[in-house]
Amino acid sequence: MKDNFKHNLKSILILLSSGIYFSLTYIGFKSQNIDLSTLSKYVGVVENVGETYRIGSKGRKSLVFFIDLNGLNQRLGVYRMDKNYNDLLSNIFQGDEIKVYYEHHKTNENVNIDLVQIEKKDFIIYSKNEYEKKEGALIWIGLIFGSLSVLISWLFYKRKLIGMNKNAT
Repeated sequence: MKDNFKHNLKSILILLSSGIYFSLTYIGFKSQNIDLSTLSKYVGVVENVGETYRIGSKGRKSLVFFIDLNGLNQRLGVYRMDKNYNDLLSNIFQGDEIKVYYEHHKTNENVNIDLVQIEKKDFIIYSKNEYEKKEGALIWIGLIFGSLSVLISWLFYKRKLIGMNKNAT
């Protein structure tokens, strides 16, 4: 009886983990087809620009591109998996006036990487399309691993049922 409970609990925990993956899918889906007019917009002079390590909520470090703008009370940034920020570093300099679109939120992290678009003199340096594509990866990660989690949970639970039926005969 106790083994039955442990087995069912494990199956339920595996199934519940799929909720995490499906929430990633939702976040990725929500970040598609962004309307720039719904975001925070700021026009300012670049005080500082470069690469730094973003310290995430769980202490993980990721190399990111960052911009500090005069009068804006948060550091904005871009994260790329390949860590290649050369195009941004060669187009944005201290003293440049730029326009940024970003998701404003309070965060404990040192860099807000929800920077969606950067424009300089009506030239788009970092496009919302790249941001949407990056966030779109969450859709696939969530769908694939969420579905696998449901399947593993079902197989785990079914295996126990088959084992119970064999013991009954």
